[in-house]
Amino acid sequence: MTPVTIWQTFDSAFSVRFSTMNTMFQQINQKHYLYALGLVVPWCIYRWYKGSRRVTKKEDKYVYITGCDSGFGNLLARHLDKQGFNVIAACYTEKGEEELKKITSDRLATLHLDVADSKSVEKAAALIKTLVGPKGLWAVVNNAGIALPSGPTDWMTIYDYKNMLAVNLCGVIDVTLSVLPLIKKAKGRVVNVASVFGRVSAFGGPYCVSKFGVESFNDSLRLNMAPFGIKVACIEPGFFKTNVTDTVAMKNNLRQLWDRLPQDVKEDYGPDYLQASIDMLEQRFNMLTDGNLMKVVYCMEHAISAVYPQTRYSAGWDAKFFWLPAAYLPTSIADRLFRGNAPPFKPKVMLSHLALTCALLLASVAAIRRFIRESYKVGGFGHKHVFITGCDSGFGNLLARQLDGKGLHVLAACLSEEGAADLAAATSSRLKTLLLDVTDSESIRRGAQFVSREVGERGLWGLVNNAGRSIPIGPTEWMKLEDFTKVLDVNLIGVIDVTLQFLPLLKKAQGRVVNVASVLGRLSLIGGGYCLSKWGVEAFSDSLRKGMQQFGIKVSIIEPGFFKTAVTSVELIDTDLRRLWTRLPQEVKDSYGETYLEDYVKAQEFSMGILCSPDISKVTRCMEHALTAQFPRTRYSAGWDAKLFWIPLSYLPSFVSDFVVNMLLPSPKG
Repeated sequence: MTPVTIWQTFDSAFSVRFSTMNTMFQQINQKHYLYALGLVVPWCIYRWYKGSRRVTKKEDKYVYITGCDSGFGNLLARHLDKQGFNVIAACYTEKGEEELKKITSDRLATLHLDVADSKSVEKAAALIKTLVGPKGLWAVVNNAGIALPSGPTDWMTIYDYKNMLAVNLCGVIDVTLSVLPLIKKAKGRVVNVASVFGRVSAFGGPYCVSKFGVESFNDSLRLNMAPFGIKVACIEPGFFKTNVTDTVAMKNNLRQLWDRLPQDVKEDYGPDYLQASIDMLEQRFNMLTDGNLMKVVYCMEHAISAVYPQTRYSAGWDAKFFWLPAAYLPTSIADRLFRGNAPPFKPKVMLSHLALTCALLLASVAAIRRFIRESYKVGGFGHKHVFITGCDSGFGNLLARQLDGKGLHVLAACLSEEGAADLAAATSSRLKTLLLDVTDSESIRRGAQFVSREVGERGLWGLVNNAGRSIPIGPTEWMKLEDFTKVLDVNLIGVIDVTLQFLPLLKKAQGRVVNVASVLGRLSLIGGGYCLSKWGVEAFSDSLRKGMQQFGIKVSIIEPGFFKTAVTSVELIDTDLRRLWTRLPQEVKDSYGETYLEDYVKAQEFSMGILCSPDISKVTRCMEHALTAQFPRTRYSAGWDAKLFWIPLSYLPSFVSDFVVNMLLPSPKG
């Protein structure tokens, strides 16, 4: 046989074999699809049937709704009133109250409420207590919110963030805590209106930060209140035509922000940027906004009246098929989508074995490329300055010493004189310390002036927002609003204030911002302000990264697992838990049981003992890489518990993460 004949014979045999195998695989795949379809269809029918069941005796149930002047709140109040619920509609203006009364039944009661004013919230709660009597409150709907100011991060001031957080986040917390005892009586519902921008931080300003915080509060509240029969639901609307998305107000807001900017910032953006932003805003809003508000109202109504409400409701097709799927995409792809220049992505329905092999090969090549790419370092360490907050102990202290040893000029901010003196004694003369309180804007301003003198025209290469606190933490019901704000002021407002005041120096050097979040910025495990603050840091970092990449500034997030530092000190946490327990009313203590505190403390000690790693250099190596690599990552997960457990868990359905967390904590006596 000639070589040609041999090759033809081999080719013919191979073609027949390959054709047979391909037919066999297709038959197997078809069977698999039929099996999957046989499981999915009954599950969909069961879910539809379960969701269709409604509670009875609506005439005995009271529903408290905030933000009823217009929009979702106004429409929901009218809708529930028609269904027979006793609606308590909270309005911000007298005009809003009067207009709502004219078009509703006598059952509906209105009251004035400013959710940013604790006295107003307390007064409203006292009135509601007299209205509902011993039956308790069936549901509270936290709907009140604002969306302005909104714009690029470096157009904002710290007061813009504080004002919006006071309404959209602290207002939600304050209202919920004020009526939680009444909801416990009725074994009722808490419905929190967040947004798709509580899952993906698509633009700058405080709105996304506040909605990320609402998502975290919602999750921790759901976990804490489930044993008492309280159901907590989160509404995540897409774009709808309300006062929040009014294009005229949005355009005026951008003009006002632009007018107050310093001239050098305007020059950074260019003279045409404002008009281009206004044109794009109008185009996108006209394209995306949905005029049918009932899509959201039906979700709210289901959360209130269904026997088995969902954990989350995505209202609007843009939410279901664009924004929420985008939250699960890699950061690089999501960033391109939000810039509007991403190529069309068409996933294949079926992958062949050859395609799977190619995919694995490409993944291997990508991993090798990533390893080589991340090994490249920037040069000129001797000319680079890095400013680090929270250097008294823990991650900040070790990072300061680590970078000092590498030859960088470290500017270490400490809260105490003792911490500053100890660090200075343990490092070279290059390292300089200063006292800084991240909750004090004036202290931050003085720190920025000190750093400006040190760095000169070179600018600041790196900013590491590391300062933070953890306590108070514990069941949400044990907290007061000030317990949340104590932590938010340090962990979130402090990060934002420091970053905004240091941005001009970072722009000069085209430097780096490294924000220390946590795995608890991805998964809300505990009550209190810690998880909320870290979710907020995630949102702020994402919007900052998108806004600053055009100026050459790279932003990285550090997401440590559990490590042995002052933040995870068991002694501090135990002491604070006992303080919280001591101030609780006796009826709340009785609802948890006599042994709950000791069981909770033991569970905390056991969890921390197992989870906390003593090797904090795992975290500081991530920080160092973010500062010194030519191509830093967007996110760093430090610790095997973060990489292999907490971060993967955050992508799973809520009932899975709830089950895991409930395994770690004791249940109340009931």
